[in-house]
Amino acid sequence: MSNRRHGRVNSFLLTVAGAACLLAVLGIALYKLGNKNRPSVANASSGDGKTTTGKAGDEQGPAAASSGDSLFMYCAAGIRLPVEKIVAQYEQEYGVPVQLQYGGSNTLLSQLEVSKMGDLYLAADDSYTQQAQQKGLVQEAISLAVMRPVIAVKKGNPKNIQGIEDLIREDVTVALGNPDQAAIGKTARKLLTASRQWQRLEPHVTQTGVFKPTVPEVANDIKLGSVDAGIVWDTTLALYKDLEAIRTPELD
Repeated sequence: MSNRRHGRVNSFLLTVAGAACLLAVLGIALYKLGNKNRPSVANASSGDGKTTTGKAGDEQGPAAASSGDSLFMYCAAGIRLPVEKIVAQYEQEYGVPVQLQYGGSNTLLSQLEVSKMGDLYLAADDSYTQQAQQKGLVQEAISLAVMRPVIAVKKGNPKNIQGIEDLIREDVTVALGNPDQAAIGKTARKLLTASRQWQRLEPHVTQTGVFKPTVPEVANDIKLGSVDAGIVWDTTLALYKDLEAIRTPELD
């Protein structure tokens, strides 16, 4: 990575860090590039892990490389909206296009491990950044913000859910992040295994609820009424005005 390019990446990181209060993020990592190609431009996503093309045309993903100075960023899906605002500001200020690809933190880690291409990896849990470092995929990591998992329910809490034990009730359906795809699922499994509640919650979700690959999909299921509750990041709820958070000691 040239000095000029590395300086621009650092400016981008400072921009992100300056907006940390908006971000549901725990770590950002710089890639050790597998080749010198630069990805094409794309700037928007539906939040389901698929990029939509921007000014560069129809090609998608890190393999859609073009000449010129651009950045490719893997980003946890739960922070799509604030990141898009930051990227738009960065592109306007520096004239450097940024292609964004969204998904679950673990899914994105697998993608960067296979492709070994890109510039930035923004995960929703620092364990994924640590894995990327251990595998030699990144050369620098910067912590940006702290977030907590909470139980999410509709405004007014119609099922009167007060804690984890209520999620296991027969009259309550639950959506959780898939622990093998999303950081929120991995974190929930870790914390609730420690409290000895995961062993009962997991089969309940399998039988009556659903596991989702990203945290926005969990929140959307609650919003639509497909399930009664779910576990999401507290920062995710800033984007869902019709949902509210239930704090519980096991998740703190």
